[in-house]
Amino acid sequence: MFVLHTKSNRFLLFCFVFLACFTTAFAQKTPSQDTAEEALDFEALLAAIKHHDALLKSGEGEVVYTHGQPPFDSDTRIFMGHIAFDSENTRFDSPRTTTILTPTTMWEIDPEVKSVPKYYFSTEPRLIREGVDPRRWLTLWHEDLATYLKSENFQITGREFINGTLCYVLEAKREKKSEKIWIAPERGFRYLKHESQFPRPVDALDSDIPMEALTIDRTTISYQQLGEIWFPKAVLNEYAWLDFQATYPIISRQTLEVKDFKVNHTIQPATFTVDLPDGAMVRVNRQTLSKEEFLKQYRELLSRPTNSIKDQ
Repeated sequence: MFVLHTKSNRFLLFCFVFLACFTTAFAQKTPSQDTAEEALDFEALLAAIKHHDALLKSGEGEVVYTHGQPPFDSDTRIFMGHIAFDSENTRFDSPRTTTILTPTTMWEIDPEVKSVPKYYFSTEPRLIREGVDPRRWLTLWHEDLATYLKSENFQITGREFINGTLCYVLEAKREKKSEKIWIAPERGFRYLKHESQFPRPVDALDSDIPMEALTIDRTTISYQQLGEIWFPKAVLNEYAWLDFQATYPIISRQTLEVKDFKVNHTIQPATFTVDLPDGAMVRVNRQTLSKEEFLKQYRELLSRPTNSIKDQ
């Protein structure tokens, strides 16, 4: 009886080991073993990202953006205000200035200078602090996410959970640089985390830091669901030394907090126009122009459909 019992145990042990090995082998299938299926998955992922990006048409709400470098308690700047945007235009009102962007123009209005607003105009539209715009954090390096992932030859390398949310993990490796991103289908195919590693050229006179010391740029984002849109709620971006023990391991830090936001509602065109009063002076590059001189030079540009100035 003891012999039979031993044989039975050996058989059960053999079955258990075989099943465990089979399961492990199946689960550890590498990307190279199923290239065709993975290529299809990647294209489907890009299509889903583009679809959800296209759902966002307009939005407005309050933002608090910080940008600092060590020591952070004394070298951090805070920018807060109200941002509004539609498919072509953006307006950011802070306590000190108003910035209005169209596809071809930029206005900055300083309302508190001797009771007479100062006007600054440029044909190169951009927010001086791009991080205040939540949409900036839905893109990578000034490209929409799907375009960037494809142009930089990212590949799906697996799936992982981040704070209980299942994500596709994509990676791209290039000479002296590698990137990794976690994209969550449950969050409208937004990315929850992005990491980029690359060497940072360092001043040779700084003997404490080796040339080409490796750094990491890491962004983590949490989202809020607004109807069918998943929109940033909080952002943390840190640029830090990866393999160098510096006095301050974090080189710079950005944060964004989004409050009371609503999306895909009608925003009146007047939100993005400037009412230039008689007697106003406009700074353009290094020139200061009267209203009449300004309109004479830029009337044609301002008469386009994306007009940023109130009809005169």
